[in-house]
Amino acid sequence: MSSTTESTDPRPSAGSPASQPGGRPKRTGRKRAIVASGSLLGIAALVTGAALTDYGLLNFNGSGGFGGEDNAYNLQFSTGQEATVASVQNWVEANPDAETVAPISGADSLVPGGAPVYINLPVLNASATFKSSLDLGFENITPGTDDAGQAARNAAYADLLRVDVAQVDDASTTPTDWKATDVGFGGEAKTPGVGLEDLDPEAGSVVVARVYLVDGATQDATNAANGGTVNVQARFDGSSKN
Repeated sequence: MSSTTESTDPRPSAGSPASQPGGRPKRTGRKRAIVASGSLLGIAALVTGAALTDYGLLNFNGSGGFGGEDNAYNLQFSTGQEATVASVQNWVEANPDAETVAPISGADSLVPGGAPVYINLPVLNASATFKSSLDLGFENITPGTDDAGQAARNAAYADLLRVDVAQVDDASTTPTDWKATDVGFGGEAKTPGVGLEDLDPEAGSVVVARVYLVDGATQDATNAANGGTVNVQARFDGSSKN
């Protein structure tokens, strides 16, 4: 009776892929690539962490920055009807609340075709940095009334009212150069605007309004304004310019 003896040797045979000298398992090519790759990444991380760095900080315009409270754009006005900017004692903002120019000599005694009244309006560009454009318009701010007859007289009076506009350095004499003449309401609440000369920083001028009544297209149109009244507000508009 024959018997078969099976080998119980646990060691891998010489031809086994796991066999390595010293008994260590053999690494496959894929494992070697992963290990090598990890080694390279580790080296790169060490190199990056050891790099030298630097930076710079630059303040625009030093500690002054841009703009500033001392560089505000601002127009100011006088209600004193002075003839020159230099003679103004008190400048006012006139914004958002209107200021009153009063008294105006002759304002209550205008007649159609008669003498005008002159109103001096000093204006100052109080900005230290900016130039200013300047425009002027007029608005009819006459209060409403429940009296239909008075409302009609007021409307007729407004239709006859005209304003000429000049801009001068000295209004002590009558201007000879007028920016606009015969400016009227034309049945509207506001007149067209009048373009004025730009103002340099911290400089001003005197705007002269010559106010008068013209004759109506007919005698009836003129008579219709008898007993009428109109409240007029001058509105200056400016924009900063550099």
